[in-house]
Amino acid sequence: MSKAWKLMRVMVKMQLSMANKSSMEKFGYIMIGLMMIPFGLLILFFIQGIIGNMYAALEPIGNEGVILGLLFVMMTFIFCFTSIGTVLSSFYFAEDVESFISLPFQPYQILFGKSAVPFLSLYGLNTILLLPSLVFYGIHSGSGVLYYLLGFIVWALTPIIPFVLTAIVLMFIMRFANISKNKDRTKVLVGLLGFVFAIGINVLVRLDSGTGNAAEMLTQQNALLELVTKFFPTAYFSSIALTDIGSWTGLFYFLLFVALSLGAILLFLTVGQRFYFKGVLGLSGGKRSEFDEEKVQKHVKQQSILMSLWKKEIRIIFRTPTFFTQIVVQSLFFPVFLIIIMMLDPNGPLTGWGTQLNVIEGKKVILGMFGLTVVALGINPASFSSVSRDGKSWFNHLYLPIPASKVILSKLLVSFFMNFLSILLLSLAALIVLKVPFIIWFLWFVISLITGWIASIAGLIIDLYTPKLNWTDEREVFKGRFIGIVPLALEAAVFGVVILILWNSGLEGIWTVSSVLILVLLIITAITQYFLNRMVQQKYYKIL
Repeated sequence: MSKAWKLMRVMVKMQLSMANKSSMEKFGYIMIGLMMIPFGLLILFFIQGIIGNMYAALEPIGNEGVILGLLFVMMTFIFCFTSIGTVLSSFYFAEDVESFISLPFQPYQILFGKSAVPFLSLYGLNTILLLPSLVFYGIHSGSGVLYYLLGFIVWALTPIIPFVLTAIVLMFIMRFANISKNKDRTKVLVGLLGFVFAIGINVLVRLDSGTGNAAEMLTQQNALLELVTKFFPTAYFSSIALTDIGSWTGLFYFLLFVALSLGAILLFLTVGQRFYFKGVLGLSGGKRSEFDEEKVQKHVKQQSILMSLWKKEIRIIFRTPTFFTQIVVQSLFFPVFLIIIMMLDPNGPLTGWGTQLNVIEGKKVILGMFGLTVVALGINPASFSSVSRDGKSWFNHLYLPIPASKVILSKLLVSFFMNFLSILLLSLAALIVLKVPFIIWFLWFVISLITGWIASIAGLIIDLYTPKLNWTDEREVFKGRFIGIVPLALEAAVFGVVILILWNSGLEGIWTVSSVLILVLLIITAITQYFLNRMVQQKYYKIL
């Protein structure tokens, strides 16, 4: 295993090294770290409140273990969902994958090294969400030192099994899928697995949620915990291990969880030794297409420069697997997921919620919906990757007889188009499922369109100021830059002040507040558009 550890250290340094980062990028990381402090404190406050309230409600009936069960189920789901993208990117779609095949390493050693960075991303989530949750639960339950000792071990082992199971499934898919003839298409379809996985888990949970008598479960110890963790046995083992500390039952489940985690590592390396190279070698193939002049001539027609540029950008996004999963899937995941949840539960609490908006003060309704829109549209991957997506081919723009304003406008329209798709899907959910009154929907729709345009400009300005053009793999456009947080933070600060002022103002009535809000947004649009035009004049021909 010494070679595997050395390989892992090399790969981690290659991925996370700051050696080639500019001083501006390093300063950006520092600023992002400082901005994340208040967000981190807010997350801790939120977690503490939830666990405290749930413990106060469940502890009298002896079902406080449900808190840990829900926690481990949630983390298992998050780890599986996150691992799909990181495993595919690191194991198969990275540019350096095939270069390792010729080196004197076994498949399991390369797999071990390539697992380091994806695993570190899981431990980041593990530290932010699971670790403070376990600490807060221990505080509320008055647990002793033994709980924190076992809790730390469980925390360290929790990401292993979800990661291993996800990686093994993907290795089987990549081994037997006919990817040599359909390389890019397979990348896109496999990238959509995360989308299907999230929806599938929700369907399974909802289909099973109606079984059993809830009142009877509340009176039986661990009955509710068994229901919550029915599809995630390891979550049940972890919960019992930390709730029945000091008993033989708790010790048995703790040792069982540790044994399963260690066994998962061995299974991962064994399966990887047999199947990993076979899946990787399939990536090198390709499908040869013949040039048909007649078919080409049928599609050749004159059109405006702006439309041609827009179509080119859209095709690059939809035909490049990494861009498709990072931009299209990520942008549309929330609205599609929300619609499916409401369709699966037509009698749920969300259905018909829109009709209740008539009894709420109009100002609060429109400002609240505006705040949710800012959060939903604040991070737009299409905007903060507008320039960086071109990579080294960006410099072709400098030689083509196309005005800089049209190139930037085409990229801005693409970013806005992705926001528009999200707004359109949310509109369908609001009108058809939530039954939001038409007047409220119409005002929200207009405000959302303006907000989406501002969000697109903000992301484009940030990317134009610090583009990443020297990438060798499309993942580098998104990974490790944290650039998406910057426009969201700026928008949250500006729009938060606007919401606060209008909320505490003497303005009343939905039409009055909406009119003032739209006017303010139009002013902000004009200001951001002016700064974008100035930056295009100053930076467009000087980007290095």
